[in-house]
Amino acid sequence: MKIGFIGLGNMGASLAKAVLQAKINHHILLTNRSQAKVDAFIANYGGLASSNDEIFAEADVVFLGVKPAQFSELLSQYQSILEKRDSLLLISMAAGLPIEKLASLLPSQHRIIRIMPNTPVSIGQGVISYALSANCHPEDSELFCQLLANAGQLVEISEGLIDAATGLAGCGPAFVYLFIEALADAGVQTGLPRETALKMAAQTVVGAGQMVLESQQHPGVLKDQVCSPGGSTIAGVASLEEHAFRGTVMDAVNQAYKKTQELGK
Repeated sequence: MKIGFIGLGNMGASLAKAVLQAKINHHILLTNRSQAKVDAFIANYGGLASSNDEIFAEADVVFLGVKPAQFSELLSQYQSILEKRDSLLLISMAAGLPIEKLASLLPSQHRIIRIMPNTPVSIGQGVISYALSANCHPEDSELFCQLLANAGQLVEISEGLIDAATGLAGCGPAFVYLFIEALADAGVQTGLPRETALKMAAQTVVGAGQMVLESQQHPGVLKDQVCSPGGSTIAGVASLEEHAFRGTVMDAVNQAYKKTQELGK
């Protein structure tokens, strides 16, 4: 099986690394506007240098790591190749670009999976939301999960929820990084060395997240377990509530969601 990657930006490269680790018999074909990126990726991780023509003509699965505004030009350039191909599975990671619009740029025999990964896929701890076009084969979801099993958590949802997933999981790491930075700054403010404060803040977030996943308890219950009556934690929680912490986070996700919808227009 041949898997093509067109575009090796941060996300494309991260997914390509995960696919290289997939436990199926496959070859990875790679292209990017900057050949230096392709050469560096191959030197570090493997894969084969290719071209857009070769990928569209020969690959069984094609990951499209280009910006939404570039899709129309890219696909129109290779229409003659795509028209001659049997059904090809294309995987798009373009924010805000719906399957219906993608399908309008392709011959009708081709199948589409729309995905929204987040940056922690680069260390195998990401979240990838995905939705399949109506003409996908029953085995397409299974193949997709095999290819990206090493990227993190894979969540199949209806396409109407992809933009919401983008606002939460796609953009969420940036919000979490801000929170980690703020925790570390507070630690420095109260006397901890910078390096120590940052490590403690990051591990606190990792540990708390893992507690939610493994205990399967509501985060409100876990929060209550830390908040002793009249204690330090509830004093801090009260301060967060006074400054609309939860409302601010919800608004950030909502603003990201609205922006994602605008990108697809």
